[in-house]
Amino acid sequence: MKHLRLRTAVLMITVLAIALARSATAQWQTGNLYGTVMDTEGRPLAGALVILSGVAAPLEQRTGEQGEFRFLGLAPGSYRLDARHQGFSSVDYEDLIINVGRNAKVVITLSPAVQETLNVVESSPLLDERRVSTGSLISQTQLEKIPTARDPWALLQSVPGVLLDRINVGGSESGTQAQFVGPGSYGSQAVWTLDGVNITRTTSLGSAPGSFDFDAFEEIQVTTGGSDAANSTGGVTINLVTKRGTNQWRGSGRYYYSDAELQEDLDFDEEDLGQPGPWNRNRRQTSFRQGNRIDVLRDLGAEIGGPLWADHLWIWGSYTAPVIHKLTIDDYFDNYDYESYNVKLNAQLTPANSATAFAWNGDYDRRGRGAGPTRPQETTWDQSDFGEEPTVWKLEDTHIFGPNFYLTGLYAKVNGGFELAPLGGDHPPFFDLDGVWHNSFFYAYSENPTDEASIDSSTFFNTGRVSHELKFGAGYRVAEQDSLSRTPGGGYETQFDEGISLLFLARDGRVRSENRYTEAFVQDTLTAGNLTANIGLRYDRQEGKGLDTSVRANTAFPDLLPAASYPGSEAGFAWEDLVPRLGLTYALGAQRKTLVRASYSRYADQLGAIYAAWTNPLTFQQYRRFYSSNLGGLTLEPDDLIEELWPPTAGINPHTLEPLVSNAVDPGLDAPLTDELLLGVQHALRPDLMLGLHLSYRRFTRLIETERLVFDAEDPFAPELLGSLGRLHRRDDYVPVARSSTVAPDGRTYTVEVWGLRDGITSRGGRFLENGDRGQNYKGAFLTLDKRLANRWLARGHVAWQDWRWDIPDSENEDPTDGVAGGLVDDGLVLQGREFVSGAKGGIFINSRWSYSLVGLYQVAPDRPWGFNVAANVNGREGYPLRYVGRFFRFDTGEERPFDVPITSDVNAFRYPDIHLLDLRVEKELLFNRLGVTLGLDVFNVTNESYVLQRQGIFARNNASFVTEVLSPRIYRLGARFSLR
Repeated sequence: MKHLRLRTAVLMITVLAIALARSATAQWQTGNLYGTVMDTEGRPLAGALVILSGVAAPLEQRTGEQGEFRFLGLAPGSYRLDARHQGFSSVDYEDLIINVGRNAKVVITLSPAVQETLNVVESSPLLDERRVSTGSLISQTQLEKIPTARDPWALLQSVPGVLLDRINVGGSESGTQAQFVGPGSYGSQAVWTLDGVNITRTTSLGSAPGSFDFDAFEEIQVTTGGSDAANSTGGVTINLVTKRGTNQWRGSGRYYYSDAELQEDLDFDEEDLGQPGPWNRNRRQTSFRQGNRIDVLRDLGAEIGGPLWADHLWIWGSYTAPVIHKLTIDDYFDNYDYESYNVKLNAQLTPANSATAFAWNGDYDRRGRGAGPTRPQETTWDQSDFGEEPTVWKLEDTHIFGPNFYLTGLYAKVNGGFELAPLGGDHPPFFDLDGVWHNSFFYAYSENPTDEASIDSSTFFNTGRVSHELKFGAGYRVAEQDSLSRTPGGGYETQFDEGISLLFLARDGRVRSENRYTEAFVQDTLTAGNLTANIGLRYDRQEGKGLDTSVRANTAFPDLLPAASYPGSEAGFAWEDLVPRLGLTYALGAQRKTLVRASYSRYADQLGAIYAAWTNPLTFQQYRRFYSSNLGGLTLEPDDLIEELWPPTAGINPHTLEPLVSNAVDPGLDAPLTDELLLGVQHALRPDLMLGLHLSYRRFTRLIETERLVFDAEDPFAPELLGSLGRLHRRDDYVPVARSSTVAPDGRTYTVEVWGLRDGITSRGGRFLENGDRGQNYKGAFLTLDKRLANRWLARGHVAWQDWRWDIPDSENEDPTDGVAGGLVDDGLVLQGREFVSGAKGGIFINSRWSYSLVGLYQVAPDRPWGFNVAANVNGREGYPLRYVGRFFRFDTGEERPFDVPITSDVNAFRYPDIHLLDLRVEKELLFNRLGVTLGLDVFNVTNESYVLQRQGIFARNNASFVTEVLSPRIYRLGARFSLR
C-alpha cells in the first residue's frame, strides 16, 4: 500500500508539473526580482511599464492589479530598472544586484505630474523574505579579491558549519578534491551542480567529476540546509554558476605565480616530534623536514564574452592551464597539470523564449598523487582522466507564456572518469612494520557517464489578499558506473613480524551498475502582509541494478584465482520517499528590517553505486591469504607461499574458485532520513549589511548498516550450505579473543579487548545491508555577518558551535570489537567524514565543536591615484581528534583485514592543536579607459604556523606517534589580472 500511495502521489505531481509546467534548475543558476509600483499615497499602480536591462536583452512588463511585477530566472549581475506610468515621473534604479538563488525585492514610488526622472543608486537589500535555505553566497568580488587557494574546496571553510579534511595554504593542497562535511551532514550527501546540471559522481558520492577554472565563475552558492523542495538531500550543495556573454564585450586574464624561493622555512618545535615509549618500541623521531610545500605554482588563464548579435545572441568562453608542482614532507614530488575550457552560447530566440548551450571540459595529469611519509614515490599514483567527450554539456530552453507562467527544460550529459596508475608498475605492494608501503600500490579506474533531463516551472496567482508562487519540477537521471580496483603483481604483503609476512593474493574487484533517479516536487510560496510561508512536498525514487561483470585471473597464480564473471542482477530494493518541507518568515516592523524564520525539512539520502551492486560477488577485491617469505620482493614466486591460513574471503567458492554470492540486502531497505528544524533571526543594519543568528537541530534515522552473516556450522562452505547465506550475527556469537594494555603518550594506561566468533560459529565474510536502529542527533548554533561591497568595504563571516552525537541502543552492538572500532559507544561524538578516511589523509577524523571564519576587503582611498585594496581571510577551528589504535589480527573465517581498534572510545581523549590562520592580500588597480590592470600580492599562513595535522596513530609500530603532516609554511603569491570592461 505504501508503494501504491507514493506512486500515485508522484504521478499527480509529475502530471501537474508537465501540464502547468522554472524552479529547481533556474534557482541553481539564476536569481529573481520582485517589485511593486505605488503612488505617493501608497496605492498600487496597475499598468505601469517596468523595463529591466543589464546582463541580457531588455525585458518589459506591465504591473498587475496590485502593482506587482516580477522578473524570474535572471543571470547574476548588476541591472538597471526603469519604471514609468502616464501622469507620473519615472524612476530609474541604476544598480540592482541579482545573486544566484536569492530574491531581490524593490518598492518603487512614482510621484505625480513631475517631468524629470528620479535616479536611485541604492542597491537591492540583502534581506530575502522568500529565501528558505541556509549557507553562503560567494560573489565574484570575493572570488577575485579575497586571498584563497583558488579552488572551490578551499572556499568551503568560510561557510558556516562546513569542515574539511585539509588546510590549503596558497595551493599546497590543490589538485585533489578535499573531503568535507556540513552542519549535520556527511560528505557523501553533498551535491555538486554546474550551471543547473547535477554533476555529482555516484561512484564516490559527494565528489565532482574534475577540477575547475576558478575565474570561470560568476558566483558560487553553498547551501547547507533549509526547506526548499528543489534540494534533494540534506548535504552541502555547491552550486557553481559560470559567466555569460552580455551586450558589451568583456573579459579578463590572469597570471599568478609562486615557487620555493617565495616560501619560508617552518619554525617547528622539536618537542612536537614523536617521543619514545611502549607505543613505538621506544623509538624517537629524530628529524623532520618541512611540511607539504610548493615547488612551482603557475595559474594562467583567460575568459571573454560578448554579443554575436546584440540583444539576440551572446558567446562566452574561458581557458586555463594551471601548473602546481609540490613536494611532500619527505621530498616526494606531487605534480599537477590541468587544462580546462568552458564555452557558453546564450540566445534570445523570441521575446518570450531564450536558450542556452554550454560545455565544460577538464583534462588533467597528476604524477605523485598520494605522496607522503607512508607512500614513497613508487607507491604514488599517476592520475589522469579519459574520454573524448566534454566533461559536461547541456542544452536548456526557457519560455515565458505570460507574466504569470514560466517553463524551463534541460537536458545534460556528464562524462566523469579517471585512472589511478601506481608509478611502481606491476609489483606487489609491501607494507612494512613501520606502516610504510613499498614497490607499488593499488590500481583503480572509474567511469561514470550520466544523462539527465528536467522540467521546471512557476506560476503566480492570488487568493484574496494572499499571493502565491507555485513551483513545480520533475527530473530523471540515469548514471552508469564501471569502477575497477586491482592489486599489481598479483597480491600485496603485510609484514607482522621479523622474517614473515601475510600475503593477500588478489582477484580484481569491479563495480558495474546502473542507478536511476526520478524526482518531482511542488512548492507554494504564500505571501500575506509581513508573513511568507513556503509549503513544499518532494518525491524521490532511487533504484539500480548490478550489470554483468567480468574480472581477469590473478597474474601471479592464475590457477589459484582464475578469471571470473557474474551475470548481474537487480539491486533487490528501491528507495521511494515523499518528504515535506515547510518554512515560515515574518518581517518585523513597517520597514521590514528584521526577519524571524522557522523551518522544518525532511531529507532522504542519495543512492550510491556500491549499493546497487551489493550482491555481486565481484564488486570487491577477493583474496586468498598465505604466510609468505617474500618480504617485499618485486615478484611473487611459487616458493614464496608457505601456508594458506584460512579459506578465501567473501565471494569465492573454495571448492571451485568460482564467484559465490555471500552478501544479502533487505528487500525493504529504505533511504536514510534526516529531519531538520531551523530557527533564526536576521537583521539589516543597512540594506548592504546583515547580521544573523540561527539554530539547527537534526535527527538521523534509518542509517544503513552492514551486519555480519554467520553460520551455525564448522564449515560455512560445506556443499549443503552453499545455497544459503547464513543468518544475522547476535551478541552471544562473540567471545573475547585478545586483550592488551598499553601506555599512551599521555602517560595513561589503556586496555583494549578484541572479540571474535565463538566455537561453532563461522562466517564466509558475507554482509547484510539493512536499516539499523542506530541514530544520530545534531545541534548547531551560528552567528553570521554579511556585508556587500559598499562604502569601501565588504565582509562575510561566522562563528559556529556544533554538537553531533550517536544514539545507539545496546542491541546494536552485536560485535563489540566492531562497535569500538567504529567509535559508536558511550554516546560519543560522531567522527564526521570517517567513511572517507584513507590515503594521505588517513589520520584525519573530522570533528570540531567550534569554528569561525571572517573574510573582508577594504578600499584605501579609492578616489586617490595611490589608492589600493587590502583583503584578509581569517579562520580557525578546534583541533580534530587524534585516534590512537592498536592493530589486532582477528581472522575469523571470511574476514579480509586486521582490526585497528581505538585504545579509548573517548573521542576527546586526544586532539590535534587548535587552528588559527591568517591570509592577507594587497592589490593596486590601474585603469586605462576600458582596460584594467590589477597587481596583487597574497601572503598565506602569515604567522608561519607549524600546526601538527597528523601523527602515525597505530601503536606497536616503530613510528607510532611520529609526526606525519604539519601545516604548510608561509608562502607569497604574485599576481596580475587584466580586465576588459
